Amino acid sequence: MHHVHESPPVMLVPLFILAAGALAAGFLFHDWFIGHEYEHFWKGALFTLPDNHILHDFHEVPMWVKLSPFVAMLLGFFTAWHFYIRSPNTPKALAERHHGLYLFLLNKWYFDELYDFLFVRPAKRLGHFLWKKGDGWLIDGFGPDGVSARVIDVTQRVVKLQSGYLYHYAFAMLIGVAALVTWMMLGGAN
Repeated sequence: MHHVHESPPVMLVPLFILAAGALAAGFLFHDWFIGHEYEHFWKGALFTLPDNHILHDFHEVPMWVKLSPFVAMLLGFFTAWHFYIRSPNTPKALAERHHGLYLFLLNKWYFDELYDFLFVRPAKRLGHFLWKKGDGWLIDGFGPDGVSARVIDVTQRVVKLQSGYLYHYAFAMLIGVAALVTWMMLGGAN
């Protein structure tokens, strides 16, 4: 954590300018974005059913709902200020006193381990199965690699039949002609 630092001004200044512009646009164009001029401003780009009154209902939310995010931010801000600026030894003392809770929170409630157990490991096992059986055995065995392997196997066996003697080839042609004539005589060429 000793490398943690604030962003340089080259990043902060544009961020502050954009934030100020967003706040100003929200105050100036509130009625156009979500107020009375909503339909005129968006001109059908955002369609809202006539019986949908959600934008009107936003104005009737109880005050405690509107203020609770701000109060939570203040509580978090002052807690962080107390822990890391006013009394930097407090987090270490709390971690030692509540070691189990500290480890539980430090490990992010063990969500990563649970996610790994429920999703990552089964997906890896499925991927390994599909790689070995689907790709290796099925596709490579019966697909292009399998067909080419069978062609090589058959041609190596056929090569053994070729002796290079002319009378062997003439005899093979004679057997072929006899088979063709027999097939035609038995009605194969209807």
